[in-house]
Amino acid sequence: MASAEPNVDYYAVLAVSNDATIEDVTKSYRKLAKIRHPDKNLNDDSTAVFQLLQNAYETIRDPTKRREYDLRWSGIRDSLRAKQESDWRQAEAAQAEKKRATEARAKEQKEDIARQERLRRLEQFRWKYDDEIFELSRAIRKLVADLKRLQDQDVENSRKERERNGWWAYLASPILGKEKETDEQKQAREKTRLHRLASNSIKGNELKEKEARLQRLQDALQNVNDKIAAEKKKAEDEKRKVEDEARARRLRMEQEARDRAMHEIMRKFGQSPERTGRMGGERSPRSSSGTRDTRGTRSCTDGGGGGGETP
Repeated sequence: MASAEPNVDYYAVLAVSNDATIEDVTKSYRKLAKIRHPDKNLNDDSTAVFQLLQNAYETIRDPTKRREYDLRWSGIRDSLRAKQESDWRQAEAAQAEKKRATEARAKEQKEDIARQERLRRLEQFRWKYDDEIFELSRAIRKLVADLKRLQDQDVENSRKERERNGWWAYLASPILGKEKETDEQKQAREKTRLHRLASNSIKGNELKEKEARLQRLQDALQNVNDKIAAEKKKAEDEKRKVEDEARARRLRMEQEARDRAMHEIMRKFGQSPERTGRMGGERSPRSSSGTRDTRGTRSCTDGGGGGGETP
């Protein structure tokens, strides 16, 4: 005798309404049996599908079984509808999540391309500033060396000037027969001194300008390095954020799956109270009663008649 599955809509299996006559049920069953017979279906579940069809027909064609089934049918129907709606919502949510993930990936790829372009341009600026700073630093070192040479020449000329104008040179001149400096020599020496002063001033101003420009380039280079570091940090933060969101979504989906499984278990037990009763306290009275009856029967048999004494 076929037992009714607890959560199967037999009317839907037979493709009839719940108020269909036995003739309609039989007609639909025979039509479906020809289609779903395992000999005509090569699907792996064809035997199970055909067995379900037979169970449905045997239940619905029997008036007593049908009345018992109809008492539970509305609950089964509502449960199946609720499950279908839940599956539909889950599928819709999964589709929306898939769409959101696709859009998020496209946005991330677009942002990554833009970030890579910004980094490329910043790297170009950094290389440019590095080259300019290198060349400018070399020019500054050359100017410093030139100014040092001019200062050394000034010091040497000042020493010679002091020697020429000193008392020892004045006394030694008649004795050693040294010639006095001519006006042309004085003019040439003065011209050289003025030229050296002009060069010193020009090179000093040029040095100040180059040092100011070097400072600006170093500030610009530092700004570029800060921007590069900020872009890289932002990329790492966004990557970490995406990983955290993916982890949170995975945990949420796992929790939802566990909740659905628990809800399904509770729903099955909630729609089978007689099964729950058999699993609970009702088992002990019947079990103990059955034990007593068995022992009584065994005692009568051992005593040789109905009036045997129970051991």
